[in-house]
Amino acid sequence: MPVEAAMLSGPMIASPDMEMDALRRLMVDHHQRYLPVMDGNTLMGVVSFHDVAKAVLEEQSFENRMLKNYIRNWPREPGEEDEK
Repeated sequence: MPVEAAMLSGPMIASPDMEMDALRRLMVDHHQRYLPVMDGNTLMGVVSFHDVAKAVLEEQSFENRMLKNYIRNWPREPGEEDEK
Protein backbone atom coordinates (compact mmCIF):
# COMPACT_ATOMS: atom_id res chain seq x y z
CA MET A 1 0.00 0.00 0.00
CA PRO A 2 1.54 3.35 -0.93
CA VAL A 3 1.83 6.13 1.67
CA GLU A 4 -0.37 8.29 -0.56
CA ALA A 5 -3.30 5.97 0.17
CA ALA A 6 -2.99 6.46 3.94
CA MET A 7 -1.93 10.09 4.21
CA LEU A 8 -4.18 13.05 4.83
CA SER A 9 -4.06 15.21 1.73
CA GLY A 10 -4.45 18.93 2.32
CA PRO A 11 -3.89 18.91 6.11
CA MET A 12 -4.42 21.93 8.29
CA ILE A 13 -1.20 23.86 8.68
CA ALA A 14 0.40 26.30 11.10
CA SER A 15 2.56 29.25 10.16
CA PRO A 16 5.82 30.13 11.95
CA ASP A 17 4.38 33.43 13.24
CA MET A 18 1.14 31.94 14.58
CA GLU A 19 0.37 32.73 18.23
CA MET A 20 0.56 29.75 20.58
CA ASP A 21 -3.04 30.27 21.77
CA ALA A 22 -4.32 30.19 18.18
CA LEU A 23 -2.28 27.06 17.46
CA ARG A 24 -3.57 25.34 20.59
CA ARG A 25 -7.17 26.26 19.75
CA LEU A 26 -6.76 24.97 16.17
CA MET A 27 -5.32 21.67 17.38
CA VAL A 28 -8.02 21.17 20.03
CA ASP A 29 -10.94 22.19 17.82
CA HIS A 30 -9.87 19.87 15.01
CA HIS A 31 -8.46 17.00 17.15
CA GLN A 32 -5.00 17.37 15.59
CA ARG A 33 -2.05 15.83 17.44
CA TYR A 34 0.47 17.07 14.86
CA LEU A 35 0.50 19.99 12.44
CA PRO A 36 2.97 20.82 9.71
CA VAL A 37 4.45 24.31 10.02
CA MET A 38 4.66 25.89 6.58
CA ASP A 39 6.30 29.09 5.41
CA GLY A 40 4.74 29.48 1.98
CA ASN A 41 5.52 26.22 0.19
CA THR A 42 8.40 25.33 2.52
CA LEU A 43 7.93 22.82 5.33
CA MET A 44 9.63 24.35 8.39
CA GLY A 45 8.81 21.47 10.72
CA VAL A 46 6.05 19.63 12.50
CA VAL A 47 4.61 20.74 15.84
CA SER A 48 2.99 18.26 18.21
CA PHE A 49 0.35 18.85 20.84
CA HIS A 50 3.01 17.85 23.38
CA ASP A 51 5.20 20.72 22.12
CA VAL A 52 2.30 23.15 22.56
CA ALA A 53 1.43 21.86 26.04
CA LYS A 54 5.08 22.10 27.13
CA ALA A 55 5.35 25.71 25.86
CA VAL A 56 2.15 26.68 27.69
CA LEU A 57 3.37 25.12 30.96
CA GLU A 58 6.73 26.88 30.66
CA GLU A 59 5.00 30.21 30.04
CA GLN A 60 2.67 29.71 33.01
CA SER A 61 5.60 28.71 35.23
CA PHE A 62 7.48 31.87 34.23
CA GLU A 63 4.41 34.05 34.91
CA ASN A 64 3.88 32.37 38.29
CA ARG A 65 7.51 33.03 39.28
CA MET A 66 7.20 36.67 38.23
CA LEU A 67 3.96 37.13 40.20
CA LYS A 68 5.40 35.47 43.30
CA ASN A 69 8.47 37.70 43.08
CA TYR A 70 6.27 40.78 42.66
CA ILE A 71 4.15 39.83 45.69
CA ARG A 72 7.23 39.00 47.76
CA ASN A 73 8.68 42.44 46.98
CA TRP A 74 5.42 44.35 47.36
CA PRO A 75 6.22 47.96 48.23
CA ARG A 76 5.38 48.83 51.83
CA GLU A 77 3.32 51.86 52.72
CA PRO A 78 5.04 54.39 54.99
CA GLY A 79 4.61 53.29 58.61
CA GLU A 80 3.83 49.63 57.80
CA GLU A 81 5.65 47.03 59.82
CA ASP A 82 6.77 43.60 58.66
CA GLU A 83 4.40 40.80 59.63
CA LYS A 84 6.04 37.86 61.32
